[in-house]
Amino acid sequence: MRNINMWLLAIFATSSLTVRADVQETETYSFELNQNGRISLSNINGDVRISGGSGSAVEITADKRADDEDDLAKLTIKVKAEPDSIRVETVHGKSESRWFGSDSGEVTYTLKVPAYANLDTISTVNGDVLVEGVSGTVSVESVNGELDLRNLAGDVDLETTNGGIEASFDLLEGSQRVSADTVNGRITLYLPANASARLSAETLNGGINAEDFGLDVDSGGFVGKDLNGNIGSGEARIDLDTVNGGIRVRKQP
Repeated sequence: MRNINMWLLAIFATSSLTVRADVQETETYSFELNQNGRISLSNINGDVRISGGSGSAVEITADKRADDEDDLAKLTIKVKAEPDSIRVETVHGKSESRWFGSDSGEVTYTLKVPAYANLDTISTVNGDVLVEGVSGTVSVESVNGELDLRNLAGDVDLETTNGGIEASFDLLEGSQRVSADTVNGRITLYLPANASARLSAETLNGGINAEDFGLDVDSGGFVGKDLNGNIGSGEARIDLDTVNGGIRVRKQP
């Protein structure tokens, strides 16, 4: 796993996992994003949902929840917006009376973005991430959460520790690069019938199935399974890795 800091954030966030949501508040933002612009988002507790569409506007809705008004006031959203880059960060308040000094709170984000946007690291520690309709590059990570991505067409880099990964592609060819990595969870990819990629898949405790594309699991040692082979002419690159979970590569239904 490439991001060790996410483990530390998971420990930090433990005190905020159970949120009674006695008080809540919604903040909204709207910005213009240039063609090929980048969006990044950092969250600790809460889901993130991103959908791509027409136009050039980025619309952000942040639903904040906390145990009380004091904690809600300390839960802040920092946004830095420029024409080529938008950065969103959740900042939790500190308290001497709470374990690890963290006040209660979670933020659920809903973003509507241009389809051409590049998602330059969308991260949350405790929460699921849903992305659909984004054709630019996509980088998503969580520690405790499911990753669900649909209608992809660019480079994709996905990582979670405790959760499954499911991703579907409208296009997979040329120089595209796809990476999916989890420890405890299944990885499922749905590819177009005309996909062209070199596939490398590995799991320690689980099966691998890419029969839709005529690929068989390599005969290996006593522990784990792996598969290496071409889909179509093998232009793009797919790397899949899980420890406890199966891997499935299917044709789009």
